[in-house]
Amino acid sequence: MAKLDEFNGFFNPKIVAFYGASNMLQKFGSIHLTNLLSAGFQGKVIPIHPKEDEILGFKAYKNIKDVPDHVDLVVMAINPNLIINFLEDCGHKGVKHVIILSGGFLEVGNKEAQNKMKEVAEKYKIKIMGPNCSGEVVTPSINITHVPWPPRKGGVSIISQSGTYAVQPLIAINTKIGMGVSKIISVGNEVNTDLVDYLEALEEDDETTSIGIYFEAVRRGKEFIELVNRINKKKPIVIIPIGQTEAGSRSAKSHTAAITSPGYVIDSICEQTGAIRVRNSIDMLNLLNAFDSIPLPKGNRVAILTLGGGPGTLMSDLFESNGMKVPLLSKDLQEELKPWMPDTASTINPIDLTYSDDMQNFLNVLPEILLKSDEIDALIFYGLMGTEYFKNLVDVPDYMKDHDSIITMKNFGEMMEDFFIALFDEIIEFKEKYKKPIILTCYNTREEKFVAYLQDRGIPVYYPEEGVWTLIRMWQYSKFLQSINK
Repeated sequence: MAKLDEFNGFFNPKIVAFYGASNMLQKFGSIHLTNLLSAGFQGKVIPIHPKEDEILGFKAYKNIKDVPDHVDLVVMAINPNLIINFLEDCGHKGVKHVIILSGGFLEVGNKEAQNKMKEVAEKYKIKIMGPNCSGEVVTPSINITHVPWPPRKGGVSIISQSGTYAVQPLIAINTKIGMGVSKIISVGNEVNTDLVDYLEALEEDDETTSIGIYFEAVRRGKEFIELVNRINKKKPIVIIPIGQTEAGSRSAKSHTAAITSPGYVIDSICEQTGAIRVRNSIDMLNLLNAFDSIPLPKGNRVAILTLGGGPGTLMSDLFESNGMKVPLLSKDLQEELKPWMPDTASTINPIDLTYSDDMQNFLNVLPEILLKSDEIDALIFYGLMGTEYFKNLVDVPDYMKDHDSIITMKNFGEMMEDFFIALFDEIIEFKEKYKKPIILTCYNTREEKFVAYLQDRGIPVYYPEEGVWTLIRMWQYSKFLQSINK
């Protein structure tokens, strides 16, 4: 049986039973149940509770063996002392997939209880995610975590050996990055399914286009390296190693029972396989988002189109210090740009308008001239304020609110929302037309309408330095693919 099929109960359940849900919504099990429903789950949920007949409006059963239906997936958020007996009940019922959120096992030195759990699972051929994990996300309709921000559907999948890093980034994904997700898996203590198992499943998964790994330790090193080496040639793998220092190692051991690998081991794995090591969680999410959204650069030449000199200079320094080029544009290309720019602007690259109120030139005309040129392989922007800028600009004292110029500016700001969207539709078309990566940078978040509009349609919007580092790493991966395909 293919590995992906073995995990069908996790990734495609029709009936999910909950141990630990109650009529107190703040209980951990109740939160997971309601988040599953809020994500749009269309299947059936069944609470298991020793005393209640009804939980949150759903019929409850005293024992899972009393449930008349076949149960695809069980979620446990209960006292760890109860789990072994309930796992036996699940085995008798024929349940084959269980997510155990509860801690209190190997991570606190309770090796005996975790070994017993493994014995029971093997006896009934039950696959366990966890224990001591944070659950899973499977778009578009499964969020069995405690974070109520399910992401939009996309191609990014993440496997995390840290429960927090599996689910807390959902906040940034929804408020800042706008990334599309296929699956997020929190492996916990890996009692009988581990990082290697889930990597094998994601290799087969057509809905996964890139993979992120929050890495603390690997128990099957040889298999892990072979898998990363094979998968990374078709689906980029981004790794962030955590627990690499003495203090970090102590922390990892206490929360997932992981015996961590030193940082140089990950460096060696990435060097061997072409996988990309990043510095922090935002770098990982930004890069995975870009892999899922925009084409890889075919070369290292980037054009910078900016409304500010400082950001253009910073971007240039970062690119040129890390293997990319900000080339001086040819005289012919500069002459083609000049009619669409202020007299004071610079055409050499960075293409610095300093200030321009002609957004159509900045967002449509100039980008198309650059993208169709064979002198550049990628385009990055800086300089959008958005319509929130105008709203704050007219947030004046009461005695000024009725002034004609204030009213005019307020109306202009509201009108600009639709105007911006029309301009951005062309940028979205350019990505497909010219098959070159396009990244916008600014300091806005998804609260700004245009940011969410672009991100939801596959144009990344980052802070300036984030956009640069993302493009640098995309070029590194593109160069790796070119080297193995020679």
